Amino acid sequence: MRITRFPVDVARELLDAGYYRIDQLAGRSPDSLLAEIAQRNKGKLPAHFLPSLRMAVYYAETSSPDPKKLFLDQWE
Repeated sequence: MRITRFPVDVARELLDAGYYRIDQLAGRSPDSLLAEIAQRNKGKLPAHFLPSLRMAVYYAETSSPDPKKLFLDQWE
């Protein structure tokens, strides 16, 4: 994962789920990614996971991401 300011714990969970490249997130629903990660962890995830996944999917689907949208507070 090469997204600026992306939380390391979320990146690790994506890697553990088998997402090794950013382009693999294109077209995915952030909610379904969150559900997939939550199912593997069998517990409640921190609140920053969903905004992080929204940002990751945006980044994957946008050829020139807006630098202002690469902050988690833009996705809450």
